[in-house]
Amino acid sequence: MKDADIQLDTLTISVVRIATGATIMWKGTSDSRSPGATLNPALERLVQSVENFDVTVDFTELEYMNSATVAPMMELIRKLDTSCKSVRVVFLDAGWQCTHSRCMSAIARTLKHVNVESTRK
Repeated sequence: MKDADIQLDTLTISVVRIATGATIMWKGTSDSRSPGATLNPALERLVQSVENFDVTVDFTELEYMNSATVAPMMELIRKLDTSCKSVRVVFLDAGWQCTHSRCMSAIARTLKHVNVESTRK
């Protein structure tokens, strides 16, 4: 079942739920100065909708993300960690996403249910 997309300028966050699993796909670009004002309430509802699910957060179609987007992204991952069975975070193994993947991998060591992967397209 596809939930309503979260839209912020040229960023789209799509959610597809199937049985006890869900995929959260980030697409486009995020360069808003304060994305948290819009994203945080929507992401909070999203977390509630996938509680106790096995979740994949897929950033492979995210073309660009500014530093202001890191805080809402991290908050999403932390909340998913406390409310989901498992959280798989996927980045591209190329370009700017490598840096985010390495940082998220380091942070994931402190989280109970989060696993970070890099993939090539």
